[in-house]
Amino acid sequence: MSKFKIALLAILFYSFSNSAALYAQVGNSELGAWYSYFFSTGFGESGFGVMGDVQHRNYKVASDFQQLILRAGLTYKIKETPLKLVAGYSYFNSGTPGEDNSQTIENRYYQDVLWSQKIGTRISFNHRIRFEERFIQNQDFRTRYRYALNVRAPLNNKELVPNTLYLWAAGEVFINGQKQTGSGTVNLYDRTWLFSGLGYEINKPLRLELAYMREVTNTATKGQLIMSLFHNF
Repeated sequence: MSKFKIALLAILFYSFSNSAALYAQVGNSELGAWYSYFFSTGFGESGFGVMGDVQHRNYKVASDFQQLILRAGLTYKIKETPLKLVAGYSYFNSGTPGEDNSQTIENRYYQDVLWSQKIGTRISFNHRIRFEERFIQNQDFRTRYRYALNVRAPLNNKELVPNTLYLWAAGEVFINGQKQTGSGTVNLYDRTWLFSGLGYEINKPLRLELAYMREVTNTATKGQLIMSLFHNF
């Protein structure tokens, strides 16, 4: 294994170990799981397209329903720039941990600004800024701001071509637009997601990612197994 690959592995392991250790004392030791399918396509040379995802989340790896997400948006790639704009709608059905079977419905509109950049010949950075308008059952209208950074580095090829194994790490920060919810108050800082894992570029339309994610809030932290299939057609 090259020095480059060893260095990347060391950095990812160090970041994961420190983030997990930092919050272990207030964490939930039970591992959850998120299973996701992401899709995207473009409409010829128009710059327009669609993208979305279907996600099923559990408080445990194989049981205790947490959330169902259905999301789709219209995309537009601005010519001669790295920017892509997205406007869409999401449906959320959220469960309650444990034996309580109550569920909450949320309808959400969102707008994204996406862009990517490359450092050197291998490492790629993908950025996303998201603004959400949230209509949650039995709560007041709320907004939220999100920033996500995703970093990928191929291992057995110089670029993400078919049959490429790659390392990836990501983080996302959530900020609430309002403190009042109609049924109580929340902090302006909502949560942080920290990811670290492996991906495999199967071919140009398909790639698979497997990761561990740590979700951190003001009051608790929890680990999640992440399994995602990406389909670009």
